[in-house]
Amino acid sequence: MQPLPAAAAKAAAPGMASAQAPAVIPPAPPSSPLPESKPKDDSEGIFGPFRIGFLVGSGLPNLLSLGGTIKVTRYLGAGFNLGFIPTVKLSLYGDATISYREYDLYGRLYPFGGAFFLGAGVGYARVQGTLTNQFDLTPQQSALSGLTSPVRIDSQGSVRTLVLTPRLGLLKTFSSGFSIGIDLGAQIPIAPSTVDYATRVPPGVPAALLTPNNEKVRSTLNTVGRTTLPTFDFKIGWLL
Repeated sequence: MQPLPAAAAKAAAPGMASAQAPAVIPPAPPSSPLPESKPKDDSEGIFGPFRIGFLVGSGLPNLLSLGGTIKVTRYLGAGFNLGFIPTVKLSLYGDATISYREYDLYGRLYPFGGAFFLGAGVGYARVQGTLTNQFDLTPQQSALSGLTSPVRIDSQGSVRTLVLTPRLGLLKTFSSGFSIGIDLGAQIPIAPSTVDYATRVPPGVPAALLTPNNEKVRSTLNTVGRTTLPTFDFKIGWLL
C-alpha cells in the first residue's frame, strides 16, 4: 500500500484527533439552598400577633370576674373586666353582708413580648352593705309602748367609687389559644361618694340601737369601697 500524500495526511489528522478526544460535559449549575424553616411562634394566633378572646377568673376583692381582652401586637394589649362579690358576709371586710360590683377598662404593656405584663385599669366600684339585728326590748317594754319584742333593725348602705387599679402579672397564651394568667395589684379609690343609708326600723326605736347598726355598715363600706385594697386574680380563657 502506498503512503498517503503529505497534504492528505495533514487533512486527516485533525479528524482523527477529534474522534479520539473525550466529550466535555459542562458542570451542573449550583443548586440553590432550601429556605430555612422558622420555628413556630406560640404567641401568634390565626390573625398573627393580633389576638382577641375572653378571660374568667377568681380572686380578691372580686370573687368572680369575667371580661374580654385583646393583644394588638406582641407588646400592647387592652380589655375590659367585670368583677363581682355575691351577697355574702366576709369577716375580712367587716360585720355587714355585702354585695360588690366593679367594672374597668385597662391597658397593658408586654415589655419583653412574652407573658409578663405591666398595666393599669380605671373604672367604678359599687358596694352595698346590709346588717340585720334583732334586739330584745323586754326590759324597756314599759317605756316603749306599742313596740313588740324582739324588734328588728335593718341597716342598709351603699357607696360608689372611681378606682384606679395598677397591676403586674403573667398571661401565657399557647398556640391553641388556651390562656392562663395571674396578676397582683392594688385597687386605689380616687373619688369615693358618701355612704348612703336606708334604715328600716319600727317608729319609736331609740337611737342608741340604731347607731351601732349603722356604724357597722359604715365600717364595712369604708373597708371595701373607700380604702386601698390589694388585688389578686387567677384567670383562664381563650384567645384566637
